[in-house]
Amino acid sequence: MTSGKLNKILSNKTLGSSELVTLLNKYFLSIRNHPAQVKESIKLAQKKLGHFEGVNSYLIELNNCIKKRNSVKLTNFLKEYSKVEDEKIQIIFNKIYPALKKMSSAITLSRSGTVLSLLQLWYKKNKNLRVIVCESRPKYEGRLLAKDLLKDGIKVQIITDAMMGTYVSKVDLAIIGADLVLKNKNIVNKIGSKSLALFCRQSKKPFYVVTTRSKFSNRKNYEPKKENSNEVWNKKAKNLEVSNIYFEEVENKFITKIFTD
Repeated sequence: MTSGKLNKILSNKTLGSSELVTLLNKYFLSIRNHPAQVKESIKLAQKKLGHFEGVNSYLIELNNCIKKRNSVKLTNFLKEYSKVEDEKIQIIFNKIYPALKKMSSAITLSRSGTVLSLLQLWYKKNKNLRVIVCESRPKYEGRLLAKDLLKDGIKVQIITDAMMGTYVSKVDLAIIGADLVLKNKNIVNKIGSKSLALFCRQSKKPFYVVTTRSKFSNRKNYEPKKENSNEVWNKKAKNLEVSNIYFEEVENKFITKIFTD
């Protein structure tokens, strides 16, 4: 039986995969002394969130700890996970910062935990940082990112997704996360990412992707999945089809550079 806490994590459709893993890690840490519950929860998480490469990589590592029946190793893995992830973010920031050093504005979309952390680190270096955030319909994850940035005192301008073409020319660069990196180095990210990449190419602006290696996959193809159309418009009418897709593929040729740990 799914616990209320786990079910809340598994049904979340607004957080990025990195943040989902952080929540899962806290949950597994709380039940680490109950191996049977951990095993059952891993299976449920794989079923619900296994399509996220980062989540899947984490669950495989966790499952390997369970198989070895070593409670100390399991506890150490769970306790060290957050620290290791923070170190990965710092590594990515150290790699991208030389490109950001003389810049003060960026545009992004959706809500990537990796992007949020990097923007926070950038702001510590440059208090003039300004971020334009596309609100990311239909779940409005961009609004969540904007709220987090505002808490840190960062200047934020929120726009509709359809306005991104107008605003790309007003910033120094675009920066997004990735839910999946395919074998050919194409990425999969929130819908609107490819449009942003194309607008950046048109305006000759850098289009950077930041992601941990846990998102890298041997998969060669990605097939978009249709989501609940009522999130876009709950209208029912003859000859009307309402489409809702959360993620799309962005070809590597449109990406200036992928920064990873």
